[in-house]
Amino acid sequence: MSINYLTVENPFKYGNPVEGDYYFPLPSLAFTIKQFLENRIHIVLMGPRRFGKTSFSLNLLEEFEKNGYSGLYIDIFNITSHRDFLQQLVRAIRSKRSFATALKSWFEKLKRITPKISVDFDHWTGNSSFGFSLTYLSDEDTQAAIQDLLESLSNLGSKVIVVLDEFQKISEIDDKGWLEATLRTHIQTLKNVSFLFTGSRKSLIYDMLNNPSRPLYRSCQIIEFPTFGIKFTDWIIKRFSTVGIECEKIAIEHLRELVQNTSNYVQMVCFQLVSQAYSSVGIKEVEEVLEMVARQNAYAYQTILNSLTLAQQRVLRLAANEKQSIFQKDLLIKYEIKTAPALHSTIKALKTKGILDEEGSAKGSVLFDDPLFAFWLRLCFKE
Repeated sequence: MSINYLTVENPFKYGNPVEGDYYFPLPSLAFTIKQFLENRIHIVLMGPRRFGKTSFSLNLLEEFEKNGYSGLYIDIFNITSHRDFLQQLVRAIRSKRSFATALKSWFEKLKRITPKISVDFDHWTGNSSFGFSLTYLSDEDTQAAIQDLLESLSNLGSKVIVVLDEFQKISEIDDKGWLEATLRTHIQTLKNVSFLFTGSRKSLIYDMLNNPSRPLYRSCQIIEFPTFGIKFTDWIIKRFSTVGIECEKIAIEHLRELVQNTSNYVQMVCFQLVSQAYSSVGIKEVEEVLEMVARQNAYAYQTILNSLTLAQQRVLRLAANEKQSIFQKDLLIKYEIKTAPALHSTIKALKTKGILDEEGSAKGSVLFDDPLFAFWLRLCFKE
């Protein structure tokens, strides 16, 4: 029996940060992080990508703003240079109408660096209109502009929370640690600003914060983003019930295992289950829809696979199919991998590429950065 859901709003969302009824709250984590930030102890919230860190951070920022804080969210996941970093800072501040005065002050200062920048503000709406291009800035001027704009964060309000999403990206810019050092200086000197950094590359983050030679050494408190547990399963089942769908608990537990507890993929599959008008959901239905979703991404995954060496492709097949003890001799033979050191070296290379995650290998297992990619590989190479 199928149900017509054309006039019913889907109770699941994915792809973008979620809020309201679509957001699964983590009150204990929120309480802990609030205590730190309210006392200007800066936080690094660390966890795999697509786990829900951005949704959590944005919802936490909203709570702070309700309590009189000024909040700023900056996404730097795709930056490759100082200019990109500056652009994201400007974009974040421009998105907040209440920060128009602070931004105008910064632009006035920036105009003294380069005459190619102009800015006008509508005093009625608070909106800005300006003509500028950061491409006109030299590297030296870009660095000066970053320093000035970071300093101006203290003018955004009496109490300010800044979220810097995927902050480990600053370590990938080849600047001999300049941006790390600049950030360290400002998180120390901005007395009314607390920083919440999020990140997904564990080895990079640990080195940034625990290496005495790095500028951000011991500057922040690290908190691991928790894996969603049985309460998340119950929440998913309750969401299904709002549109009259019966869902077996074991099916959602199975789904969570297949996608490495990645909340974005759990919601994606559940969204499709509702869209496909299933009247009940069990393991069979979950696997059918997950396979459909994986095959929809086949072109992207095949493109990744084609960019890799044959040795790397073999290691990915091993990692996708074998859950543990991947260094066993019989598995090396099965997947045509020459030696255990060769396997270790290839895993390291795939981690550098961001394809494999940085957890688990010490225990004889590895995780995929994208668990849907692992599922797709298993589909392609069924025995």
